[in-house]
Amino acid sequence: MKRAFVVDFDGTVTRDDIGHLIIKTFAEEGWGEWEELWIERKITTPMCAEMQWSMVNIAPEDIIDFVKNADFNQGFKEFYEYVSRIGDRIIIASDGFDFYINPILKNSGFDNIEVRCCHLEYKDGWKFSYPNLSKKCGQCGNCKKEIVDKLKEEGYKVYYIGDGYSDRCGCTNADVIFAKSHLARYCEDEKIPHIKFKDFKEIMAAI
Repeated sequence: MKRAFVVDFDGTVTRDDIGHLIIKTFAEEGWGEWEELWIERKITTPMCAEMQWSMVNIAPEDIIDFVKNADFNQGFKEFYEYVSRIGDRIIIASDGFDFYINPILKNSGFDNIEVRCCHLEYKDGWKFSYPNLSKKCGQCGNCKKEIVDKLKEEGYKVYYIGDGYSDRCGCTNADVIFAKSHLARYCEDEKIPHIKFKDFKEIMAAI
């Protein structure tokens, strides 16, 4: 059976949650209140992101310079090369934005990797769009669950790799779940079978 690996970006591919790091570093005071509302699911990802990014007043190029050399989690390069070499599919699925994801990937030589995420650009202010927004739900800017479901419809055995709040729905229909941090705790609480991991070397050993 052909395999597909759906991989979260912030805090999974990268060591840090890059989107959170940008907001924490550059947003005006009060951004944390929106994050708490989002964690409690009182507001959607688009609502939270647009409020927080509206509080960021720094040149876009300075933000890219700040994040473009972000550290990747250990073993990701070897994992990506292995998956690509044997002909399996890998998709980065993020509730974050291409504004910073694409430059980080390109700067580290991963510019050919398939990415599904939200769109952000600066044109006289921050402009947002959500090409993968679920019409049924709309809680996340990028519906990872629909990505997984589509891959399964196409006959893939789907492996999900993630760490955060936006991975909770996305992972549930996957065939195999690799989880850490918030996602691991969620899977434990909900009695969802999963494999804990710290880095991509452990994932490679498991697969």
